[in-house]
Amino acid sequence: MIKSTNRTLHHILALIKTSMKLTKSQLIRHTRNGLKELGFKEIKDTITPAQGLYIKSIGNGLYLSLGLTISRYHESMFTASFYLSKTTTWALVGNDIPKGSYERIGRFLTRDERIKLLGKEYSTPGVTDAWWNAEYENEVAYFLETVRIAEPPFIEQPGLIDEIKRSSFVNELALLSYLVIKEIKIGSNINEFDYHFVPPKSIDNIPLEWFKAAERVITNEKAILNLNTVKRLAADAWRQNLLK
Repeated sequence: MIKSTNRTLHHILALIKTSMKLTKSQLIRHTRNGLKELGFKEIKDTITPAQGLYIKSIGNGLYLSLGLTISRYHESMFTASFYLSKTTTWALVGNDIPKGSYERIGRFLTRDERIKLLGKEYSTPGVTDAWWNAEYENEVAYFLETVRIAEPPFIEQPGLIDEIKRSSFVNELALLSYLVIKEIKIGSNINEFDYHFVPPKSIDNIPLEWFKAAERVITNEKAILNLNTVKRLAADAWRQNLLK
């Protein structure tokens, strides 16, 4: 009777485990070591919509960001998207930012690679999306292999880097971040300014002086000023400084 009860209990616990929703912290724990081996730096981030953010500098003032996304509909399933820019604000689109700068990693797999690295649902002809189940180590390994394989063809999309460098909006954002870093290095008198959009406490371990510098720069450059633009700019400048 006791053995039967234990088997039932173990079965219930197994069902609970398999039905639990994948969390951001769990996904980061599953992927951080493998992505570190691929040259990505884990970034503490609650500002972008990523559920796990990794970034690397690829030279020439460009940053390759990899943002993870957890499925809303399937437990434990996740995917990821590349973002290439002069900034580190993952998934920022619009204006004249090239569409090709933000793409799902599965788009760059060949048919044979999809059969090898994806489940049947995502390896059928015509399917370009790709998702992996974080509960299984082999699927996490397949995901990491996909990142490795997909990175070169993503970056080498014809004309993409030139389009990014010509984007007036990207250049405007990159200039603002440069000015924030310069403000921090100069050590301007941060108290001689009337702040309105500096958060009450640090976000993502970013010192408050970076948010203050961001608000000053945005004000001086007459750019769009609100709580979101201050947070976004401070975080981008902080990340760029870390990566340099």
